[in-house]
Amino acid sequence: MVKNMELEGNALIESLKQEEVITKSYTAADQSTVNLDDLFNFVTETLQKNQLVSAEIVISGDEPIRLRLESNLINLPLRYVNGISKIVVNEPAKPVNLYMIVESPYVSHSKLRIDYAATVTAYLEDFESVATKIAQYFDEKLALINETKVAAEAESDNDAEETDGEA
Repeated sequence: MVKNMELEGNALIESLKQEEVITKSYTAADQSTVNLDDLFNFVTETLQKNQLVSAEIVISGDEPIRLRLESNLINLPLRYVNGISKIVVNEPAKPVNLYMIVESPYVSHSKLRIDYAATVTAYLEDFESVATKIAQYFDEKLALINETKVAAEAESDNDAEETDGEA
């Protein structure tokens, strides 16, 4: 049985300010070489030690895509320490959650998408189903990024053709 991972808001703030988040970054040459196994292994080992985690896979390219898993009390990237601090200050102990984060110019207008995966406890107790959910989420977001990028490039090409015709 996994120990329930909970944190008070002020303890989270202190951990972030003291940079006590365990981080790791992996690189993939392209979308076909993304391997989630190392990411999951690192996240699982870190969470089993009751530590906050931020682990990412950076997909190389002109505009790198970042696929990240982070443990947090709220759905903000851990690097937003000031925003998190304002929201969780003096909050009572709550379960720590695991969030799925995708960063790319083509994922949303803000270039950031963050969604809830599960509580850390659920992730550790039912790894297979949560890992499947995370893998499907990343696949969906990569498909969205690819579609949006193709559409943006086509629009850019159309704009260029219209401009050429006016000259």
